[in-house]
Amino acid sequence: MNNETHIVSLILHVKPEKSGLILDRASALPKSECLHDSDTGRLVLVFEAGSDDALSDWIRQINDWPGVLSSQLCYHHCESDESLNEEMENVIHTS
Repeated sequence: MNNETHIVSLILHVKPEKSGLILDRASALPKSECLHDSDTGRLVLVFEAGSDDALSDWIRQINDWPGVLSSQLCYHHCESDESLNEEMENVIHTS
């Protein structure tokens, strides 16, 4: 079976008074990073999921968090784990 990794970025619009709580929850997700602007109630959440189903489940759960007003998927990349584990050649081009 070919395992895959989904790399995802969501923009979350949240109630500003809940942004700290949501930031804590988002930062606790496995393989995640969350950036926020506490003045506007917008957060950018980047995380990884192991399948389409896991990705959908995470997005549904995040949308149900208290204080989340909306979420927008702004980036989604899927690649096989085999491909992600390939070593890349370091090539420097000079002119």
